[in-house]
Amino acid sequence: MCLTGASKLYDKGSSAREALRSVNLEIHKGELIAIAGPRGSGKSALMKMLGLLEAPTSGGYHFLGVPEQSLSEEQRLWFRRRFFGFVPQAFNMLQTTSLQGNVALPLIYRGLSAECCQTAAMRALSVVGLEDCGHRMPAELDSTQQGKAAIARALVCNPSVLLVDAARQASEKPLCPEIETLLRKLNTEHELTVVVVTQSDSAARWAGRVIQVNGGAVEHDTSGLLH
Repeated sequence: MCLTGASKLYDKGSSAREALRSVNLEIHKGELIAIAGPRGSGKSALMKMLGLLEAPTSGGYHFLGVPEQSLSEEQRLWFRRRFFGFVPQAFNMLQTTSLQGNVALPLIYRGLSAECCQTAAMRALSVVGLEDCGHRMPAELDSTQQGKAAIARALVCNPSVLLVDAARQASEKPLCPEIETLLRKLNTEHELTVVVVTQSDSAARWAGRVIQVNGGAVEHDTSGLLH
């Protein structure tokens, strides 16, 4: 994943906001990365750009050597489904569906058989340590278990990149130790590239690389790759 002079401008009628400005950034396969910064710093916009959810207003982004601007909407969707797993900030679990059913949803939407979906969902739940919770409803889980379930749902399609939005709107509470340990395990044992967006300053404790974002620009990068 490589951003070159990438900027993002949100233009809403008479007002415009530059969320990112001239970002140069390279993320290598197998890294465990935290993108950290205060609210409004541009870190979420950066994650969306990396995940092909949004395109840069100017500059370029290459994923697997393919320039983002050369992709049609259908091709962008294919890349997202094939290579990325997303964990949203609010987890977005269906409250009337079991944990196994929630985790299976990405495969159900793709039209796979019920047996295939349920088997894959239980496999993903096992990876995150929730193999005994498939029958439970989301409301029966604590916040850590819900976070693990959201990660399982992101893993069910076997992505190569996991994008986790762990930023909080109202607090800077860090990731709990169990989630930190799980992300490290996924990175090392399952060879996943993991990118986590967070407001917390504690990321250096668990991330292999910390990218500090502020005012739409990369202020600091512990990899030494910042130009």
